[in-house]
Amino acid sequence: MRLLAVGAHPDDIELGCGGTLALFKKSGHEVYTLVLTRGEASGDPIVRQRECEQAAKTIGIDKVFFGGLQDTKVTDGIETIMEIENVINSVKPDIVFSNSQKDQHQDHRNNGLASLSAARKVQKVLLYESPAAFRDFCPQIFVNIGSALDIKLKALEAYASQASKRPFSSSNLNSHSDPARVIHASEGLAAFRGFQAGVAVAEAFEVGKFLLDT
Repeated sequence: MRLLAVGAHPDDIELGCGGTLALFKKSGHEVYTLVLTRGEASGDPIVRQRECEQAAKTIGIDKVFFGGLQDTKVTDGIETIMEIENVINSVKPDIVFSNSQKDQHQDHRNNGLASLSAARKVQKVLLYESPAAFRDFCPQIFVNIGSALDIKLKALEAYASQASKRPFSSSNLNSHSDPARVIHASEGLAAFRGFQAGVAVAEAFEVGKFLLDT
């Protein structure tokens, strides 16, 4: 099976579905990512790309594709759709993961909308949440990431340039005080979704499209 995860910025994918990707990779599946921008609005794009590549190596991503879009100016129009569709045509994924549209960040919302258009011929599209997701994010599929949470958090540690920015800061934690180990929002969200699903930790997804094939 081949998976493609699409993110607007470096770190979006690891935050939203890094544990799920790690699980699939551990099971022998092919995993690819597409990052539409290099996150230049939040730091040096060269540094952020390098961090993204290191995070991908931690998860075991087969290949990272980078788009040529501008941070904070991602639209849901044809330019974004074609960036995503070109990679879909190359990878031919069985499942596409992308941002939920129920998100405070316009790049995230537009990435999700564009991904649905670009992945119109893909049978399964799952939409992940970020720490910036709205309260009306409605989880419909849960993935138990208990055996992959450490991989997810280690991948997030690669983003050292973002350490002082939410959700990477762990300064408010009362336990597990090593900031290189603990990613506050990500770990807390995984525990919350796990509680909902009846497991220790989980990642949650909305369904963009899910064709059940017998």
